[in-house]
Amino acid sequence: MLEISNLNTHFPTSRGLVKAVAGVDFLLEPGRIVGLVGESGCGKSMTLLSILRLVPYPGRLSGQIWFEGRDLLQESPAAMRRVRGRAIAMVFQDPMTTLNPVFRVGEQIRESLRIHGLVGRAPARAQREMVLSLMEEVGIPSPSARYHQYPHEFSGGMQQRALMAIALACQPKVLLADEPTTALDVTIQAQILDLLRHINRQRKTAMVLVTHDLAVASEFCHEIAVMYAGRLVEIGPTREVIYHPAHPYTRGLLGSIPRITRERARLSPIPGNVPDLAGLAATCAFAPRCAEALPRCREEDPGLCDAGPGHTARCLRLKGGG
Repeated sequence: MLEISNLNTHFPTSRGLVKAVAGVDFLLEPGRIVGLVGESGCGKSMTLLSILRLVPYPGRLSGQIWFEGRDLLQESPAAMRRVRGRAIAMVFQDPMTTLNPVFRVGEQIRESLRIHGLVGRAPARAQREMVLSLMEEVGIPSPSARYHQYPHEFSGGMQQRALMAIALACQPKVLLADEPTTALDVTIQAQILDLLRHINRQRKTAMVLVTHDLAVASEFCHEIAVMYAGRLVEIGPTREVIYHPAHPYTRGLLGSIPRITRERARLSPIPGNVPDLAGLAATCAFAPRCAEALPRCREEDPGLCDAGPGHTARCLRLKGGG
């Protein structure tokens, strides 16, 4: 469905070249969900923006993004406008800054249908019925009344559902979800994730879910891709990554998750700080924080190495290096 090959997103700055996304490769199969996991600032959201070519100036893109036999990085701006929303849709992180505060929610959903020519010359009543059906599908209660309300009259969870209705309006084949449960309470988070799971199963929509929560990814995703400092450091089937993590950073993330057990135990935080992405060397970016680092780790980047069936990790120890 979607193949990302050597994707790079760089920003020239006065401090040097910031490699926000550095050589990312992954596949999204039809009907599958890939979880993109990592700390804040590691490049997860920028990866999604790069797929849709929404990277802000002066960002520079290179690599290949294959979708239905064509490289999206080679498409014209007009062609990309036809892709965005219709073939590949995105649910952004903060609905309050994404929804237009001066337009009614129902009209914002209808606009997506109109822009992509899915309502044609249908009468206004028929267009409204299409929008109400979408609002009902994503779980917005009393859609007839909610149609005429403004975003500030919606709760955070309802705003997120409205964004999903906009994203799903054109029945996209791929849905990019950028931390859709951020700032929502636990109950609403579960409802939003259940809705996304329902969409995946009923519509067979392939998804990329960005999250900093490995627990969420383990319950929701078919595959997990772990990012650190703009690079993928591990990718594989969810069960393999969770139960047999091959990269020290993934093991560090798992060790930082609180567990409800009868025995009291201290968390094991990852020491040190996230590296500055400006002028980052082409070596293992995690080496300064890694308790398992080898001398060679500060000298070279091993690339993704085999860690099992469909499972790879960026670690010299997988090469048997010493």
